[in-house]
Amino acid sequence: MPLECVQIPPGTILAGYRVESELGRGNNGVVYLAEQQSLGRQVAFKILLPELAAEPGYVESFLREARLAARLDHPYIVQAYDAGATPEGYYYFAMELVIGPSLEDVRRDSPELLTFELIFRLSIELAEALDYAWTVHKMTHGDIKPGNLLISEETGELKLTDLGLARVSGSNTGDDIMATPLYAAPEVIRGETADVGVRSDLYSFGIMLYELLCGSPPFVGSPQKVLEQHLFSPPRPLAERNPDLDPALVAFVEKLIDKNPANRPASWLEVRDFLATLLE
Repeated sequence: MPLECVQIPPGTILAGYRVESELGRGNNGVVYLAEQQSLGRQVAFKILLPELAAEPGYVESFLREARLAARLDHPYIVQAYDAGATPEGYYYFAMELVIGPSLEDVRRDSPELLTFELIFRLSIELAEALDYAWTVHKMTHGDIKPGNLLISEETGELKLTDLGLARVSGSNTGDDIMATPLYAAPEVIRGETADVGVRSDLYSFGIMLYELLCGSPPFVGSPQKVLEQHLFSPPRPLAERNPDLDPALVAFVEKLIDKNPANRPASWLEVRDFLATLLE
């Protein structure tokens, strides 16, 4: 049984990666700053929590994220490098290191930086990344939220991360549909797998955009309460929450978060083109 992830000391070498420091942690793993010794480059080195590694389903989901990420080659998506298991019993996923905050960090800690220009530019980059993922690989993300949008300190550009809930059209993984409750589309909550696709990601994006434009999400409360509101409750009109918004923008956000997928925009290109016009 390996040591707990939180106890991996700096200098430890795992699968040719030398651990340097901890970067953060999530529900299923810990991410470290590490050096890939063969190439002398720094990477983000994600390790599945040992207590979850005992469950085959978690291992498969963890490695599936790496395999899906490895298919994608786009400037606005975090690049996958390597994945596997170490002799010590760790499951790992090495990926591009992005130095910079997430959009959630900015929203929470520096909301004064959330200008219309920043919001629109990052949204345009997200739309281009997800249009590429869909048109080239028939892949949707499944967990669009501010915490999964990183902002590179070096370039200021978006880096989309965390493909743990990504789906490929036509595949049958046998997994339950999951999502972050605050941003989950109604059809995802109902488990209607046939309807989950680009428009479900667009709904999550719309909820995120609503939150960024007025300072708080449309639905709040316990996770169960939020899920029920996604299913049955209309959001408070965005124009009431922020009367200074362009009516065309308000109408577009309302279209994104329509509870009927058929009423949402048809593609990420539609999102990109609309926001690019506003940005100009």
